[in-house]
Amino acid sequence: MIPTVPAHLSSSAKETTEQVTSALKSLYTNAASSLQCGDGINLRLPSECSTSNRDADAVQLDWRSDDDTLSDLTLVIYDGSGGSPYHVHTLLLAFGGRKSGFVAEQLKQQQKKNIKEYKIEIYIPPLAAGYMPHFLDYIYGGAVQLTTDSAPSLRYLSNRFDVRELHAQISKFLPQDLELCTAPKYCMAADTLKDYELRDKALRIMAERMERMDCRYLKELSPRLMRSLVQSERMECGGVVLSEKIAQWIRVREDSTAVEASTVSPLSDEDFYWITHIQQMPQISHHEALFYLHYGSKYPSVMNEVGPGSLKHRCLVATSESSWAMDTLVAHLEHPDDVKMDLYQELDTDLKVQLLEGALVGAKKMGQEKAVHNSSQERLQRDVELSNEMMYENLSREQECPSVAKCKKVVVFGCGIGPANGVYMSDDAIILSQSSITSPQKNNIKSSKSGTALDSTYEKSAVWNGSRVTFLITPVKSGKYYTHYKLCVRRNNTTKVLYTSPTSTGSESIKASIPEYGWEVEGDGESVCVDGGGIYPAPVFVGSVGAGGCSAKA
Repeated sequence: MIPTVPAHLSSSAKETTEQVTSALKSLYTNAASSLQCGDGINLRLPSECSTSNRDADAVQLDWRSDDDTLSDLTLVIYDGSGGSPYHVHTLLLAFGGRKSGFVAEQLKQQQKKNIKEYKIEIYIPPLAAGYMPHFLDYIYGGAVQLTTDSAPSLRYLSNRFDVRELHAQISKFLPQDLELCTAPKYCMAADTLKDYELRDKALRIMAERMERMDCRYLKELSPRLMRSLVQSERMECGGVVLSEKIAQWIRVREDSTAVEASTVSPLSDEDFYWITHIQQMPQISHHEALFYLHYGSKYPSVMNEVGPGSLKHRCLVATSESSWAMDTLVAHLEHPDDVKMDLYQELDTDLKVQLLEGALVGAKKMGQEKAVHNSSQERLQRDVELSNEMMYENLSREQECPSVAKCKKVVVFGCGIGPANGVYMSDDAIILSQSSITSPQKNNIKSSKSGTALDSTYEKSAVWNGSRVTFLITPVKSGKYYTHYKLCVRRNNTTKVLYTSPTSTGSESIKASIPEYGWEVEGDGESVCVDGGGIYPAPVFVGSVGAGGCSAKA
């Protein structure tokens, strides 16, 4: 059966289609008669010729046919190296089930101009032009094979020719195939085709997972795209790890240049400057510092910069602050034949001197930091031992004679002193003088509605949330005989109340005992872990008891 022309088509389109169909029927009938195939000819679209209903005498349109006299449209594809003609059929490209909106619109324009022979000329980038046969096969009813290599080009063609069914099929395929290992290919292909939506999506995937990226997949990534990648707002990779990834990428490119020089874009001074900029790489990996100093000699305009933000300064800092880098350098200087360091040997003399000077300063700084760390560890160990002694001493006193007073203590879970995790006070702890807390600090302490902040009874230096602080236990008098206590943290001349104790009884001559249990979180519990029963994160005590606080026994 001759396919009917849709009623909604314009009269001119109907007439054209009827003429084309009539001519095709006549040609096919004559061909069939000469082959003694009978008088009946069924002209069907490829989509109608399924295996279940395909007749032996059905004729399928095929753009690959050697006899181009059956085509009524010439599609010329220019890719910059010349034009490639494709002899196709308007019945399929303009009116078929997988029609092209672009071709249909072009034919309407040519019909208005009464052009007898339809011809459409269009420029397609070479990467996408290579997939035109696959694209036309799809238009003519064939199945499209989507892969990482073909999807960007077919996506471009589906957009350019307005084939929406193909575009929808590719849109379902991309989320399944666009992963970390395929993202570089998609990025490069999309950039070539100026498909910026797909390019940015691939860049975003690489930026968010840069720490897991195998840089061998990035070897063909152009310096311009690498700049876009490292400057992406989605970059989750820290400066040290990023410096390692960039160094790996440069080495892969250098290895590829000798073999594939035509496919590897050169790295300019501007590219090297922005890829290694301090905004992206505030710190350099000590494993790659020598590499950057050596490779940077190719870009003197970058390496001649001075100041803490320059690449050379960051590399020198990385080597001087790393025990591994200094140990390796010392081992090479002592045994140059056994410990090879070609990167160091190939540096100019001035840079070698700066490296050795930085290593000398860094070694002194490391020694001082190690001494401070050891001292802190010793103080922490003394606190732990004191915690053990007081806990077991209280247990012993309670067993021997329950009426004997125990060592005074305030237990605040999570304060970092094991095993009982508490802040401890000795029997003979005395009240600190009024001068131990300045007036501004007093004003910053949050007082309860019924009490007023008094002198501290206990102070202890500590490290909390990465900052040096002081913990205070401060009594607050309520009326004449009642007192409760507040556990505060002082940092940067500001004191914040963390916990409030239950009320205890006492008088001006008899100091109220500090409750051991029942302390409650103050206020809304901001910065305090209620479920964990204490301060979060747990502070680690590395200081000593403040003057006027606990005695040597504490």
